[in-house]
Amino acid sequence: MSSFIETQFPIARLSAESYKERKANLGQTLTGLGKWWGRKPLILVRAAIVGMLMPASDNPKRDREIYLKILTMDDVGTWQRCKPAAQRKLGRATFDALPYAERIAHCERPENVSGPTETSWAEINAHLGTGATDLPDLIEQLGQRAFGHTPRVGDSFCGGGSIPFEAARMGCEAFGSDLNPVAGLLTWASLNLLGGGEAVQEEVMRVQAEALRAADREITDWGIEHNARGERADAYLYCVEVKPEGSDYYIPLAPSWLVGEKANVVIRWHRDDASDHLQPEAVIVSKDELKLYKEKKGATAVNGRVIDPFDSSRSWSMEALRGPEGLRHWTNDDVVPRPGDVFQERLYCIRWIDAEGNRRYAAPDAADLAREERVLELLRERFGEWQREGFIPSKAMPEDGEKTDEPIRTRGWTHWHHLFTPRQLLVLGAMAKNSASLSESKVEAVTNLLGVGRLANWSARLCRWHAGLAHDKGEDVFSNQALNTLFNFCCRPLEPLRRSWFILDKSTPGLRGSGTVTVSDARDLHEVSDLWITDPPYADAVNYHELGDFFLAWYDKQLAKAFPEWTPDARAELAVRGDGKDFRRSMVEIYKNLTLHMPDNGLQMVMFTHRDPAVWADLGMILWAAGLKATAAWTISTETEAAGIKKGNYVQGTVCLVLRKRASNEPGFLDEVYPLVEDEVKLQISSMQDLDEEGEPNFNDADYQLAAYAAALKVLTQYGNLDGRDVEHEVFAIRAKNEVSDFQVVIERALGIACDTLVPRGLDNYWRELALVERYYLRALDIESRGERRKGMYEELARGFGVTDIKPLLKSDKANGTRMHTPSGFAAGGLAPLHGEASDALPAPRGRASSAAVHPFAASSLRHLLFAIRETSAAENSPEPGRQYLRDTFGQGYWSRRERFIGLLEWLAALANAEGMNEWIADSEAARILAGRLRNDHA
Repeated sequence: MSSFIETQFPIARLSAESYKERKANLGQTLTGLGKWWGRKPLILVRAAIVGMLMPASDNPKRDREIYLKILTMDDVGTWQRCKPAAQRKLGRATFDALPYAERIAHCERPENVSGPTETSWAEINAHLGTGATDLPDLIEQLGQRAFGHTPRVGDSFCGGGSIPFEAARMGCEAFGSDLNPVAGLLTWASLNLLGGGEAVQEEVMRVQAEALRAADREITDWGIEHNARGERADAYLYCVEVKPEGSDYYIPLAPSWLVGEKANVVIRWHRDDASDHLQPEAVIVSKDELKLYKEKKGATAVNGRVIDPFDSSRSWSMEALRGPEGLRHWTNDDVVPRPGDVFQERLYCIRWIDAEGNRRYAAPDAADLAREERVLELLRERFGEWQREGFIPSKAMPEDGEKTDEPIRTRGWTHWHHLFTPRQLLVLGAMAKNSASLSESKVEAVTNLLGVGRLANWSARLCRWHAGLAHDKGEDVFSNQALNTLFNFCCRPLEPLRRSWFILDKSTPGLRGSGTVTVSDARDLHEVSDLWITDPPYADAVNYHELGDFFLAWYDKQLAKAFPEWTPDARAELAVRGDGKDFRRSMVEIYKNLTLHMPDNGLQMVMFTHRDPAVWADLGMILWAAGLKATAAWTISTETEAAGIKKGNYVQGTVCLVLRKRASNEPGFLDEVYPLVEDEVKLQISSMQDLDEEGEPNFNDADYQLAAYAAALKVLTQYGNLDGRDVEHEVFAIRAKNEVSDFQVVIERALGIACDTLVPRGLDNYWRELALVERYYLRALDIESRGERRKGMYEELARGFGVTDIKPLLKSDKANGTRMHTPSGFAAGGLAPLHGEASDALPAPRGRASSAAVHPFAASSLRHLLFAIRETSAAENSPEPGRQYLRDTFGQGYWSRRERFIGLLEWLAALANAEGMNEWIADSEAARILAGRLRNDHA
């Protein structure tokens, strides 16, 4: 019997719910535990588990209605979730009339309500033959029916813990494992802290508060954060300084000396006759001068060069300062630069706060600098002991790491504690020491460890100072997935770190199911799960092992005390990464193992986001070789940068592949596979377009490409072999450079089918008559008109249409600012058509032999039409020059093309109506006028 998720999945509503959950940012249930990359939305996990357990009946419409009721995503459920104030303001009729994405903006998330109403449960039970009163009860009954026991859900790449946590919350027996102990710690905390119930959580909050008070007393006694005026430091700003050859003074480095936009505060530097160090001054300036500082006035670190603050004509290369041999590598004992080091470091500004909450910026005075010396003295007194106890990091960074290369190369830092100033090490070490002494249980120890990790993310040498109009603040280390060394950075004292210390701000209900976590290689797992749901690493999208080491350096010895059975190391040598033979071999072994450890009627879901067809081909062959077949593929919008589900075009789809064990080894043949792939891709695209036409969820081309790849896998993995070739041989075959497997050929053909299926609205009648390069140009304009600016999307589109050179068609090829040429813009772009040639094929330029250097678009009918628009615009919108150009160029062929030209002109005329297409206003008007003239033209 098929499960619901193998027949249908409400991807529009799930996309909207996933978006809403993501927009909660720090309000998401698991983000408070600590930083992890790529956590999947909990609602997606919940929907997947329900969909995999719920059987499909012979009434698909009713199945869908019941499924939505279970998730409180039906009309009754969303009204139930609607906040009381919104219910009073809108009323039920108005609320129900809203598009789903707008409706749920007024609602609690599904996880924050008790579940369906009593009336809904009656309908659910009647349809499914169950007797449930809540979701865990339903899950138990469906699991017993399918597997004879409470359903077991496993995740061998548990990461931030979304899948095991949500599974256990729903009443399943949950299992999570990961090679990385940081991921294990986060997942364990999700199950045992967030899932531990109110008594556990209240005790943890008490211990954390007591640890904070103890550290605060200690730091106050040291006198390192208070001044004689009774103020306490709210932020410390540091910068790097260098003394290049030919300079009489050290030059402080920063890309901007604006420190407080709301307070109009900037830093000015002054020479000191008694010192070769410049002296800072925090100055309140006028709005006009502040604007100059926002535009980088006085910046001393610009485009890899050091700029003299008093003579901007003098500059030095940053790389040259590092020298041909590179920088001195710091040793474990180093916590500040040595006197001879190229890059020195200094405190240049402090933000103070008084008892009333008033803030002021000031340059450090002699007393502040004395406190800095006191900090260094206190740290050195404790340094050795604290490293031995694990209160501060002692591990070295990997020298060959992709992410750790930058700190080593650009600063000479070799150990994780080098990423922190003495003040940061002292404060964080005090927090770690006090919390460790107060932790009496494992859950308390884990919570306090995660608290220290959160503090480290918000107070390091890698924390950028953000001078914003709303609020001047320090950013966290991992505002992106890198270890970025900075020329100026901020340090948070203890008081501003308070919010980051507390993992919980309120207690939450305990889990209904059970959960276990292990730190293990997925190849070695022996746990049996009925449902395996995994979000595997792929193609080095995230270097988890290196980024996680930032936190692991702080956990280290204390983690080993709490979990002596765990290896307190990311074991980078075992991490599944890359996209080559080793990656494929590791993944095949893992998924073979998971397939072995599930029942014959079990299901797997693999979540996948990558857009490279080669990586998709790898994934397909991996699952193929593991003995799995794809039975369904759904693209859910799980990420977006836009301000709303309907704004922008930045949806990032996650493909959810549903898989079963492949019961037979029926052979497949490529000549038979291609038409099946074409049908499946068209079916997948069509279903997504239907949703777009309903107004949600606004898929973009990236999502359609993912769907096309997934559709191809669904066909390919049904077979035991292709053309008699052994599966594993194909997976691990050594190929010549640029040689691709038959599997990848099919995957790439799927992209071509998708591109040819996605006809811009209004061009259906003319699409088949256009050359591939013409289709590419029009599709590119189509995605541009919908807000797409990422260069990679235009390149992927070109691959689908077989266009190898898109540069002549682009006005701009910036990474996030790609634009196509307008008709008038092509004149400057060097793609003027060859006047008088009336062929869609590539003609020879007049007076010259045929040349492969001539771009095929130059001689296309569409390019001639664009030139006619330009002629019309240049004649002040008189259509005669444009019409005459077309008649002269195509002769008698003009009449057979006229209807196509009119359709294309009318489509181009509408471009100016799209947001962000202002450059098309003049040419679109010319296209409209020319279309009218051609419509009235007669032989």
